[in-house]
Amino acid sequence: MSARAAERPGRLLSLIGAVLAVSLLAATLVGFKPSLSPPALHTRSWSKGAAQGEVLVDTRASQLATVDPLAPASLALAGQLAVSYALYLESDQATQALGQALGLHGQSVAASGPFTLLLGREAIAGERPSPPNPILVNHSYRLLLDVDGERPMLSIYAEAPTAAAAIALVRSAREVLAEHVRERQPPGPGGPQSVTLRMLGPVSGGTIGGSARWQLMVFVFLLVAALGASLIYARRMRTVRVARARAAIGALDALDDPAGELDEWPHTRRILPWALAGFMAMIFLVPFDAIDLPINLPLSSTADRPILLALIGLWLLSLAIISGEARPRLQLTRVHVALFAFLGICCLSVVLNGPALANMGEVGLSAKKLVLLGTYIAFFVVVASVIRPREVPRFAALMVGLGVIVAIATVVEYREHFNVFYEVWKKILPVTIPEGLDGRDSIGRLNVYGPTNQPLELAALLAMVLPFAIIGSIDAATRRRRVLYTIAIGLLLAGGVATSRKTSIVAPVGAVLILMAYRPRTIARSMLGLAIVLGVIVHVTSPGALGSVLSQLEPGHVNNVLSTTDRTARYAAVKPDLLTHPLIGRGYESYDPHKYRILDNEYLGLLITTGLLGLLAYLGVFASIMTAAHRTVRGPDRRRASLALGALASVGVIALASALFDVLSFPHVPYLLLFVAGMIVALREPTPATQPVRRAGSRPAPLPLGDGAPGDGPPSPDDEDAGRRIGAPRRRVPVAAG
Repeated sequence: MSARAAERPGRLLSLIGAVLAVSLLAATLVGFKPSLSPPALHTRSWSKGAAQGEVLVDTRASQLATVDPLAPASLALAGQLAVSYALYLESDQATQALGQALGLHGQSVAASGPFTLLLGREAIAGERPSPPNPILVNHSYRLLLDVDGERPMLSIYAEAPTAAAAIALVRSAREVLAEHVRERQPPGPGGPQSVTLRMLGPVSGGTIGGSARWQLMVFVFLLVAALGASLIYARRMRTVRVARARAAIGALDALDDPAGELDEWPHTRRILPWALAGFMAMIFLVPFDAIDLPINLPLSSTADRPILLALIGLWLLSLAIISGEARPRLQLTRVHVALFAFLGICCLSVVLNGPALANMGEVGLSAKKLVLLGTYIAFFVVVASVIRPREVPRFAALMVGLGVIVAIATVVEYREHFNVFYEVWKKILPVTIPEGLDGRDSIGRLNVYGPTNQPLELAALLAMVLPFAIIGSIDAATRRRRVLYTIAIGLLLAGGVATSRKTSIVAPVGAVLILMAYRPRTIARSMLGLAIVLGVIVHVTSPGALGSVLSQLEPGHVNNVLSTTDRTARYAAVKPDLLTHPLIGRGYESYDPHKYRILDNEYLGLLITTGLLGLLAYLGVFASIMTAAHRTVRGPDRRRASLALGALASVGVIALASALFDVLSFPHVPYLLLFVAGMIVALREPTPATQPVRRAGSRPAPLPLGDGAPGDGPPSPDDEDAGRRIGAPRRRVPVAAG
């Protein structure tokens, strides 16, 4: 035995010991804070006090107990007053008074809000003046203000180092607000319409995050240990993995090579590819999430559910009765594993929090969202097993065509205030028109919905299609196709910009950066050459929209626009939810935005509802899809590589958009995301060999032979039987060289 071989076990044990030592050190630093003089470890406090109290803005003759035709108008006025009182509690005068009441020695408390649904979904909280010296703000004492969406009730939340201090902060806020209202009442006894603040019940409070420290320490230890073990395994298996990956990619046929007569969509009699094409058309052309069919289905009857159930039923029927290459491929890839792991963690979060969710009446919401997540994953399984490699470019072209139709309709809606999707489908099916359709939000932006339920969803949908159009323009074989793809790029950008959302610029820029990371010179040269043409198309089709979006992204303005300040101001308000269940969350999708707060951040929402484990699993889904595409991008077949690169950038758009809005709550985007993921999985497969259909009693025609494969003939019956077995490797017939 050589000396090097004898050292390998000892070196491996040393690496394992180093990983465990680093993991233990990382976990220790999470739970304890070291000091040098004197050397010691001090416990980090992850717990804090939280309290809550409500104040109802009413009149002396209570509007809630009086049946009066004018009561709605009076309640609306009271709601406006509740908002103004919340803004007062954020002012320097109020926060300094609260600091003085709590004995903070000249420091004021931090305050944010309101996060209201009363005036619509968008924010109303603007930029607040700050104290002259930010050091005078004690961020350990934080006041969070909210306004109920139906009643003029002001909710006051407080965070402080202890529960007693949090309760005292809420009580002081009530007293300061009551004094403010009394000072502005007219002298005398006042009439029945005088404003009255009704304190609803006592202030409730307690300590949160008591066990968070140990949970986080265990999580960090396991996470660092898993990462270290992965690095050790990758290092030891690197040569083997690289050789296997190269062999697998090198065995794939080139999509541009002639292959004779193949049973590929759209030249196919297979029903499932046509069903998928129809489902794709529904994603782009039908506002299915706003169509509630008069049929009884579990938890929801939106238009996509019966169509998806029919698609899954057709898929199961194909598995049962079809054999050979026409049968859907059952496979288990890294993407499948990541999706099932995410679903499992989401289910676990609901099971572990079942009693609490039942007590709050939120089990139904979580169950509904779990079923929806399951349908997304089932859709991916169908797509990944049905689509063939040579069908991917055709489905990509279909996606670009449908995206162009949506973009044109979006531009029409922006210019003419006419939504063709809702107007057409409401004449056929029961469509619920969104309340904000053709209206404006709090900062004056026009609400353009297209076939979706939210402008952000529409902007993300068009941004996902854009990478395929860019790749199509670069790889176009003829001048005519290049011109058509260039026009498609301009229309997709114009449609996105017509939504007047920052996502319409941020998401495409992210997609282009991903493309440039793989092909920097080609993408940069193409985009620079098209810049003037695209700018003209966007300006002519959506005049004024581009300037409106760019103004929201200007330095110094991007952090002050209401849509941004509202989103970021809410982040501080959810710390108690994060610390209560840091590992597994409070239950998947149990954080109802209409009951609590609209966060517009899928990562933060998952962190609250599924904890750190759920967030890592969600990130793992993106990682698995993008790494699967990465290997194909680096492969020898340029056609497969281009399609995989476009799909990778499309997935990257949603990874970025997940930080901008809650993407899993709007089904158009997840459906398209998982369709693209299915395309990526298909590109990693060889083109299946097919035989011409023959009549009974006739001799099978020989399959074409490829160069360099002498002696290969038609597959034997044993080969055909082996190919019918699930999971058995199929014998490929080489295609002719191009």
